[in-house]
Amino acid sequence: MQLYGPVSILLWAVVRTLALGRALIEGTMVHMQRTTGGFTLLEMLVVIIIGSVLTGVTFSGVQGVQTRLAVQGARTMYSTIHQKARTQAIEMGETVIIQTIPATDVVRTWKRSGAGKVVDETWDFRTEMDVDIRGDGFYMCLTPRGYADRDCGALREYGNDSGFSTASTAQRVQFWLGTDSTSVLVMPLGQLVR
Repeated sequence: MQLYGPVSILLWAVVRTLALGRALIEGTMVHMQRTTGGFTLLEMLVVIIIGSVLTGVTFSGVQGVQTRLAVQGARTMYSTIHQKARTQAIEMGETVIIQTIPATDVVRTWKRSGAGKVVDETWDFRTEMDVDIRGDGFYMCLTPRGYADRDCGALREYGNDSGFSTASTAQRVQFWLGTDSTSVLVMPLGQLVR
């Protein structure tokens, strides 16, 4: 079996060090008889030290990758929610409202029908993905034609307009976990730019 990369080089160095260490120890112990064929204390310490260093490097690298994947997954989830709302608006012939609430890390969609609003789904990014949403709170009305209506007045209609604006300008939605972040730009007509 042939290994490639830095791990194989490190393993080769460990084997060579152990072989050299054994040869040196056996050379100096010519007068002493060994009755058992086990490893020496020095060989065991070298293996334990190298193993602990490799474990530390591996765990720190894996944790960074998990954080980056969580943040990118949140961005992908937001893009999917947005695309699903747009698709529902086109297929059902009804306006679908998507609301981004950074204060609670929630994204909510609902349909606007004659009987009032019907909440379709709510996604809590903090609970579900352990990711914070940052930016300004806003809502966007996605029309049956597939684009956003800047002045649909959806939240004013339902008495829930405090602190939210329509996406009349581009809105940046940021996703944070620790020091890693990514974002998506929501354009006024409903397009997403990564």
